[in-house]
Amino acid sequence: MEMSYGKTEEAFFRLLRMGLRRADADFPVRLAAEEWERVWKMAREQALTGVVFDGVCQLPEEGRPPKGLVFRWLSAVQGIEQANRKLNRYAVKVSARFRREGFRSAILKGQGNALWYPNPLHRTPGDIDIWLEGGRERIMAYVRRYVPNAGARYHHVDFPVLKDVEVEVHFTPSWLSAWGDNRRLQRWFAEKADGQFAHEVELPEGAGSVSVPTEEVNRIFLLLHIYRHFFDEGIGLRQLADYLLLLERGCTGEERRRAAELLERFRLGRFASAVMYILQRIFGMEEKFLLVPPSAKEGEFVLREIMRTGNFGQYNAG
Repeated sequence: MEMSYGKTEEAFFRLLRMGLRRADADFPVRLAAEEWERVWKMAREQALTGVVFDGVCQLPEEGRPPKGLVFRWLSAVQGIEQANRKLNRYAVKVSARFRREGFRSAILKGQGNALWYPNPLHRTPGDIDIWLEGGRERIMAYVRRYVPNAGARYHHVDFPVLKDVEVEVHFTPSWLSAWGDNRRLQRWFAEKADGQFAHEVELPEGAGSVSVPTEEVNRIFLLLHIYRHFFDEGIGLRQLADYLLLLERGCTGEERRRAAELLERFRLGRFASAVMYILQRIFGMEEKFLLVPPSAKEGEFVLREIMRTGNFGQYNAG
């Protein structure tokens, strides 16, 4: 059964769509001061402060929030811009350092995904996740030269060499719990690795260039990232916004067929159907961009959890 949302939630979703597309949109709703406070709260909980503010800025003067809230919101957005500038510089610096040490690399998620946004500096940033070529043993030997007690997980090791930004060094982009599924996934990542390390993009404001995953790999990797965090730390609408903007870049029929086939091979098809539903229901994504048919039943379940827990489960009371 489709969830129904109140006036404030629907206003939040509409502003989100406006901010993501920078397009003129009908916004007939007039919100009271306390309703605007709730929209602001939702934007922060979902790590979409800057994007929703971009939607607010498209409203006529008489339809905007109270000036006191606008100033608070603007201050928060300026902080996001500064954080992104710092992350962009660090991403370039870290990539260059590893290149000098003989490791090719690719920045996962984060600053690469931000390039798809109308204003890349308004995506709320996180840490630096960097995938290195070279294999687990070689990478760990290098990391432990600087962090002797570094503890590794299956797919990454923390590399705390920057004072104010976390760096995760990945042996592989991600993983699956089932042994057979994970073996197929790791084989696929290995097959695609060379193309990822060679895929360079320019970061904003002349920060420099880094390598990032191709759109082909991101169609699988970002969906897998959403899947893993949904069942672990929790997930927010920011990660769904990333995936929306990726899919709205478009792909050929063959690329779509191949992505759907891979999602089934890795047993992600059912979850992908839930995500497709949310991308249509909340973000208004057109049917032509769907990778697989949407599922309202699965999608409503996932959406309820997203709205309840906020970005990465930070607001989960349970």
